[in-house]
Amino acid sequence: MQRYVLLLYLAWISLESMAEPAFRIPTINEALWDDSTQGHQDFFAPTNTGKWESGRFGCVRSEGWKFHEGIDILYTQTDQKGEPKDLIFAAAEGVVCYVNHKPGLSNYGKYIIIGHKIEGLEIYTIYAHLSRIEDQVTPGRMVEAGARIATMGRTTNSGSIARARAHLHFEITLVINENFDQWFQKRNPGSTNDHGVWNGRNFLGLNPESIYKEQVRLQENFSLRGFIRNQEALYTVFVNKADFPWMRRYVPLVKKDSDLSAEQITGYEITFNPFGVPYRLEPSKREPMKSNSIELLHVEEMVYSKYRCRGLVRKQGKEFKLSKSGLDLINLLTFVE
Repeated sequence: MQRYVLLLYLAWISLESMAEPAFRIPTINEALWDDSTQGHQDFFAPTNTGKWESGRFGCVRSEGWKFHEGIDILYTQTDQKGEPKDLIFAAAEGVVCYVNHKPGLSNYGKYIIIGHKIEGLEIYTIYAHLSRIEDQVTPGRMVEAGARIATMGRTTNSGSIARARAHLHFEITLVINENFDQWFQKRNPGSTNDHGVWNGRNFLGLNPESIYKEQVRLQENFSLRGFIRNQEALYTVFVNKADFPWMRRYVPLVKKDSDLSAEQITGYEITFNPFGVPYRLEPSKREPMKSNSIELLHVEEMVYSKYRCRGLVRKQGKEFKLSKSGLDLINLLTFVE
C-alpha cells in the first residue's frame, strides 16, 4: 500500500519545481554564510564532543569512522524555559509525504518528509527532532518554499537532546526503493518497520552544505542534476539486472549515449560516491560470472583512504571487496517485490 501512496504523492508534485534557488535554509539561522570559526560554531550543532564539525555532513564523527547523513542546524532562539523556539520552514516547494508524531518510534524523534521534483529528479527533504508540527502539515498537502511547517525541538527515541545542543537535523535525500518494507521483512522476518517506505534507511543523503554553497557560487547556473552527476567516485560495480527500481526512478542518472540495444543490455555498471549514492549508471553487455551476480569492478584507493565511515567496501590484503552493508545497499537498490 505504501508503495502506491509514494507514487500518488509524486504525481501531485509539479513536473519541475520553480523555486529559486532550489533549496532554502529551513531555519532563520544564517551563520552558514559566515565562514569564520565563530560562524561555524553558530550554525552547526555539535555532538557531546563539543566539536562543531560533528554537525556537518559526512565522516565527521568518531574520528572519521561514523557517518552523519545530514546537517544539524543549531537553535538561535529559546523560550522562557530555555527550550528552542526557532520555526522550521520547507526548504523547497513540494508535497508532504510523511509525518511522524511519535518520537519514541525513531531516532529522528518527531519528523517530516517532504517530496520535491527538481530538474526531473525525485528529491526528499527530512526535518527531524521537532517539538511541534503544524496542524496543516499532513500527508498529501502541498507546501510552498518557505512555508512554516514545524518548531525546532529535542525529540528522539533515546531520551532527549541537551538544550545546549538543540537543533534541526536536516537532510536532502534520494529514496532507494518503493518496495522497502517488503525488502525489510524479507531480511528481518518478524521485525517491525514502523515507518514503511519512509524509514530513514530507505534514503541516501546528499551534502546540504555543499548544495547551499554551490547555489550561491553558481547562481542561475546551478544545476542539482549536475551537482549529483559530478560526485566524487569511490567504487563501481556491475549488477546483472537490466531493470530495477533505482534505474527506473532516476533516469537522469543513466548514461544516455549508449549504443546498446535493450536486448544487448545484461546489466548496469553503477558508480557510487563515498556515502553510497549511486550517481552514475551505464548500460553494459558484460557477461556475468553467474546469474544475478554483483561484481566489484573498481575502487578509487585515494578516495577510500579519505572516507571510511560508510564501510561499503573493505580491503583484504591487496584486494577490495564489497562489505555486507555494501551488498545490502545494492540488494535494496535492485530489489523487486
